Amino acid sequence: MRIAALMTALAVCAGALAEESPAPTQRGDLGVRYWLSTGETKRSHNAQSFDPALGNPTSVLLYENLDANVLEIFGRQNFAGRWFLKGFLGIGRVNTGSFDDEDYRTGQFKFLDTTSSVTQGRIGYGALDIGRNEWVLGEGRTTLGVFIGYSQWTEDVDAYGLTTTVDAFGLGRDEPNSVLVITNKLIWRSLRLGFAADAALGARTRISLDLALIPYSKFENEDRHHLRGDLGPVPNILYDGEGRGVQLDAEVRYEIRPRTELGLGLRYWYMEASKGHRTTPNRPDIPRLPIVELYSERVGATLSLRRAW
Repeated sequence: MRIAALMTALAVCAGALAEESPAPTQRGDLGVRYWLSTGETKRSHNAQSFDPALGNPTSVLLYENLDANVLEIFGRQNFAGRWFLKGFLGIGRVNTGSFDDEDYRTGQFKFLDTTSSVTQGRIGYGALDIGRNEWVLGEGRTTLGVFIGYSQWTEDVDAYGLTTTVDAFGLGRDEPNSVLVITNKLIWRSLRLGFAADAALGARTRISLDLALIPYSKFENEDRHHLRGDLGPVPNILYDGEGRGVQLDAEVRYEIRPRTELGLGLRYWYMEASKGHRTTPNRPDIPRLPIVELYSERVGATLSLRRAW
């Protein structure tokens, strides 16, 4: 619902600015973009093969409200008629968020629940695509193309403090916000298959859409439980597996001067695991455990400035 509302707002904005005029031919562009977003990551596993008294899922870890600021560079080069090469590279900071850790026994009896504050983190990503404009309409005013490419998305966050809200067996403890409890790093390396559209709505207004489907992705997740001496030195819990997802960018652009455009857009990324396992490298007595769920989501508004040639 939130995404649909933002997309509607973009369409209304584009229609209000539209004027009739042919679009200039462009060989390529280069620009900078700011992304203001919020995200979450959730994962869980089933440890009943290790202890049948545990629940399924056994442990559920949720990082949410991960607000971030990112600055990126992006570009596109057209060549050999209708072919194009495009990409982007971004780096930023996760500013706030929360971490919740729930543990269950059989019958999904919650015996432990703790919360922590995410006070800092890092986000980085990039993509490179090659594609072809299969349809060029209205003397170049509208282009519809397909592409294939590769992307990598990394988030690395630190959670501090510990507040125990459920403690059925007296296993929990509280820690002040000065204590680093857990560090989590999740990397998605993905194949992108997508659709790119660009349309001139008037003399100075354009709308663009970039939709990448992720049919295959490899993920690596690293947990550093800094207070869990029973798990050995960090990193002490690892996840790996395969997944899929989607990456969507929609933007309305307005020409503020010849071949220089200011853009306002929406970006939504979602990745989920299709299969994977959890391992404890310092505990050979604990078997490789199947994951139940693992996903990452990030959504937010973008503001860009680009120069065409």
